[in-house]
Amino acid sequence: MKIEELYSRYQSIIPDFKIFLEYLQIPLYPSFRVNTIKVAPEKIFNLLKELKLTPLKFYSEGFSLNQRFPLGNHWTHQVGLIYAQEIASMIPAIILEPKPNETILDLCAAPGSKTTQIAQLMKNKGLIVANEVNKKRISGLIHNVKRCGLLNEVVISLPGERIGNILPDYFDRVLIDAPCSAEGTIRKSRAVLYHWGLKNIQKMSRIQKGLIVSGFKALKSGGTLVYSTCTIAPEENEGVIDYLLKKFPEAEVLPITIPGFKIRAGITHWQNESFDQRVKMCSRILPQDNNTAPFFVAKITKRGIPHLRPGFQGRIEFNERIIENLYRRFEIAKENFSNYAIFQRQNAFFISTCEVYSFFELPCIRKGLELGWIYDDVLKPDNDFIQIFGKGVKKNFVEIEEWELKRFLSGESIRTQSSLDGFVVLLFKDLPIGVGRINDKEIKSTIKPSRRIKSPE
Repeated sequence: MKIEELYSRYQSIIPDFKIFLEYLQIPLYPSFRVNTIKVAPEKIFNLLKELKLTPLKFYSEGFSLNQRFPLGNHWTHQVGLIYAQEIASMIPAIILEPKPNETILDLCAAPGSKTTQIAQLMKNKGLIVANEVNKKRISGLIHNVKRCGLLNEVVISLPGERIGNILPDYFDRVLIDAPCSAEGTIRKSRAVLYHWGLKNIQKMSRIQKGLIVSGFKALKSGGTLVYSTCTIAPEENEGVIDYLLKKFPEAEVLPITIPGFKIRAGITHWQNESFDQRVKMCSRILPQDNNTAPFFVAKITKRGIPHLRPGFQGRIEFNERIIENLYRRFEIAKENFSNYAIFQRQNAFFISTCEVYSFFELPCIRKGLELGWIYDDVLKPDNDFIQIFGKGVKKNFVEIEEWELKRFLSGESIRTQSSLDGFVVLLFKDLPIGVGRINDKEIKSTIKPSRRIKSPE
């Protein structure tokens, strides 16, 4: 199928349809956001000095490139300092406006782009429940939440349609980045041309209606729900919002404004169907307006009196021995950990927010971030943990050059003149990168194979 054939059904709702088609055939330049959990945006220019970066006007943590470049292979991406993400894909989390210490549900979380973005907007505090029903995609979700250093996440795996009945009126905010027919991915991949069909759109629409009903039930009164897709089909966009409004009189559409980013109003008529006039406040993102992928976003609230989440009656576990071990070895201030839970699961120690630790309402696959492991009474800190908490390291650290950094991240050992031995924190340009082990003037890398960059020549 040709691009013109697939998208011709939308000619009546896109006034500048010819320009729309032209943009669909232009591949996108890469874009990314800085992971502020690990690094400040102003530091990224120095770390990506070989690239031409343009800050996004509407989002201080986002950047685009003016060149083709495999961002996912760059060392800053591998260690979680940046997250390669299409510009329009950043919009739903921004519209959600998550706040620290809130309780948030990401109903369809894999691969974790929006989960990790929400977490950093929350300043890694509170609780975000990341749900993914597809077992094959959970490993990718866990890889990304760990790479980005999330302390406030719980990963679960349930059919999204069930959660609203299990946890009604529970979450301050809910994101539903729904599975869809993916028409908007055409600028990244032509695969949609080979699997697109009206039956698939109708199937997706049924799934989406079940998900938005569940998400709305799970939302507290006065809370915010954001629904998004990367497709153009009204059946999966305005049609789904119209369905919600008809089913729940307490549902209300909220206006969306993004200074510096052009959006178009939702449509109220499609083929032989008319939608609730309030869907005009939904947002259509078209490629020709901001040079992005097509996207759809709706912002919903629930009228009513909010119910408080029941308080946790148990004890928040805090393993003081592990924190003492960190202080003795690296002199990382103990007060850095005063508002967290420190607990053991199997052979690993974890750190999380207290809200994460106290979440027992659903079976969890993962909570918080690995802090480290004990080997022969010696603590080996986790690399992602040390990138967050190692910024205050005062002893047993080694400063390295860029060529040494790349050897370490590729899994190779580094020769050193340091008189230290045992586990040390490696610093590059004042940033803690990871943990190495010095033995006989050699720093052995602890980077796992799945996180290694290509070996330098």
